Amino acid sequence: IPTHGERLGAFLLDMLFLTLAVILLYLMLIFLFFSGSSGLVGGTVLLFLIFVVRNLYFLHFELAWQGRTPGKKICGLRVVNREGGELTPGAVVARNLTREVEIFMPLSLFFGVSETSLWADLALLGWALCISLVPLFNRDHLRAGDLIGGTLVISMPRRTLLDDCGAGRKPAQAQAHDRSGQQKRRRD
Repeated sequence: IPTHGERLGAFLLDMLFLTLAVILLYLMLIFLFFSGSSGLVGGTVLLFLIFVVRNLYFLHFELAWQGRTPGKKICGLRVVNREGGELTPGAVVARNLTREVEIFMPLSLFFGVSETSLWADLALLGWALCISLVPLFNRDHLRAGDLIGGTLVISMPRRTLLDDCGAGRKPAQAQAHDRSGQQKRRRD
């Protein structure tokens, strides 16, 4: 089971990559399509495309890379089925669409430009904090999306390479041959 820091680090890396992709998309849309007076339509299309990219980012990578996103891969994490079976597309969709309700929707409403009251802003911030603190209160550090999707994030073991056989050590067969030669000389 990865630590909270490992999961947060992977999520922040994914958010960095996702933000860079959205900025690139935004710049492409500005230069290619929305240089005219269609600002409202362009803004609506942009918000829709950000929603699609944000959700497809996690879905695509976790389905194509066997439960890994670029952030998870860098941090050595992987999403698996909690029951030990194969990670199904339905589980990946469930866990990632839940992220929209857990994090993105309350934060976008909180940071969005609106004329809501202070109490509404505090309620949205409380919602985001409570949902994001779910991993702190269960043994396997499961977030709400993991609970709904039946998934678990695991830490992949780090592989370490053994010392090279030729670097100062003789292979086992050569050592055995040397010993038998020494014993033969002693008898003579």
